[in-house]
Amino acid sequence: MARQVPDPAEPVPGADPTGEMTTAPRAETTEPAMPPAPPAPPAYGTTEPAMSPAYGTAEPSPPPIYGTVAKDASADRAAVKAFRPRRVVPAVITAILMTLLGLLVALEVISALLGRPLRLVPYDRILSWATSTPWNDPRLMTGAGLAGLLGLLLVLLALVPGRPTLIPVRTGDRDLAIGMQRRGFTRSLAHAAEQVQGIEHARVRLRGKAVHVAADSGMRDTRGLADAVREAVNLRITALSPVWKYPVRVHLREK
Repeated sequence: MARQVPDPAEPVPGADPTGEMTTAPRAETTEPAMPPAPPAPPAYGTTEPAMSPAYGTAEPSPPPIYGTVAKDASADRAAVKAFRPRRVVPAVITAILMTLLGLLVALEVISALLGRPLRLVPYDRILSWATSTPWNDPRLMTGAGLAGLLGLLLVLLALVPGRPTLIPVRTGDRDLAIGMQRRGFTRSLAHAAEQVQGIEHARVRLRGKAVHVAADSGMRDTRGLADAVREAVNLRITALSPVWKYPVRVHLREK
């Protein structure tokens, strides 16, 4: 195969007209910049710190807001009713007494119909005493008063709600009832009180619908410490969102 030889008279690309060889500059290529990779999403249940635009330092994200459940009167009544005590002991005692009384009456009636009355209760003497005793007799008035008080006590036990087994929590939904144990509730409030600087130990008790906090402090100057404990406990109560309002009373004890 014939090879074409270039004419020496023609200029060679990249050669100097004077005959000296030069090197042609290589064209620069610009590769497109790769876009930065997107940041990986945070793991479930973790919170990434927000960057401060002014200083570039990491700042913790604001804590979640609790205790913002809207108040619903019907939902609150449903929660209170769900955890209302059943009055089991008074109901069982009353049922046993009524059963015994009914059994006694049945035995007396059946035995009298059969012609062999048992006479477990001396009806003749009771009837004779009742017909001969005036209404203002002290014994009769005392017995009537005791019977009336017993009936009134049973009515109050049925109508007045007692101390609930659980503390109802506000949910805003009448079909959803949530309750806290009283022991867990007081422990949570005591832990909140102990987080206050200067408090070494705290004990919380529920008396009715009031929270009593007994806090021990080893500081000499305790001015404003009781108010700080009260505020911390109130914040924890707001976070737990109970249905009832619990006023906080703080008793500060210095060691």
